[in-house]
Amino acid sequence: MVEASVRDHFDNWLAADTKSAGAILDFLVLRAEERLRRRQEKETARKTATKKLRLPGKLTDCTSKTREGTELFIVEGDSAGGSGKGARNRVNQALLPLKGKILNVLGAASGKLNTNAEINDLCEALGVGMGTKFNLDDLRYDKIIIMTDADVDGAHIAALLMTFFYTQMRPMIDAGHLYLACPPLYRLTQGAKRVYVSDDAEKDMWLEKGLGGKGKIDLQRFKGLGEMDAKDLKETTMDPTTRKLIRVTVQEDIAGETSDLVERLMGKKPELRYQYIQENAQFVEELDV
Repeated sequence: MVEASVRDHFDNWLAADTKSAGAILDFLVLRAEERLRRRQEKETARKTATKKLRLPGKLTDCTSKTREGTELFIVEGDSAGGSGKGARNRVNQALLPLKGKILNVLGAASGKLNTNAEINDLCEALGVGMGTKFNLDDLRYDKIIIMTDADVDGAHIAALLMTFFYTQMRPMIDAGHLYLACPPLYRLTQGAKRVYVSDDAEKDMWLEKGLGGKGKIDLQRFKGLGEMDAKDLKETTMDPTTRKLIRVTVQEDIAGETSDLVERLMGKKPELRYQYIQENAQFVEELDV
């Protein structure tokens, strides 16, 4: 409706004022050339960053020349990375295995932060710096996906990574680039029927209900992503058509409340964590501290 109302008037004005029309045209051409230049710079920077990588777990990069639609899976160790290599789409999915638990950046000295091997590998793979040196335009991937084991240790590693991204690369979260993968904890098979479940309650439900196949139910617990073959990992966690992702967002009613919570849970004062558990954890009655 707006276009129909103003188009003829705008055309007449352009025809009558050739000087302004030329200035507008020059501006549009300049902007188009600028966008093209920035796109070419990003492609060059992406290729250069890949050549410079010297990673202990070694980044397995995708072949895409642009950031749009690409994904970086951050995984635990080489075994998970091995399964991930067979499950990924080589065109747009990259893998970065990290060794063990990443540094808890809250309270860590800047010198320790800058010399930590895993953090340096992560920054180099992403193509960005930390803190005030972070530039969202330099980010090499569209989605950054934390893919850890579906157990307590995996949750701890995910918490450490989210703490790092929140404190050092907050704009990446605000722009919607950070995600959590949702790998299963169990696989149940009954004849030709198969389901994957993520917790004990769902597992018990299927054991009682049955899958509808023949014979008894075979139950397998995945102790880690490395125990899953490429087919399982692709079907449950990496294939965009069948997987589930959780986007990490920051929603707060009071300014600063998220930072306060992160400090409380991940900071150096264990008494604050204990207090939070006492006040909020559903299992607190069973907790033996």
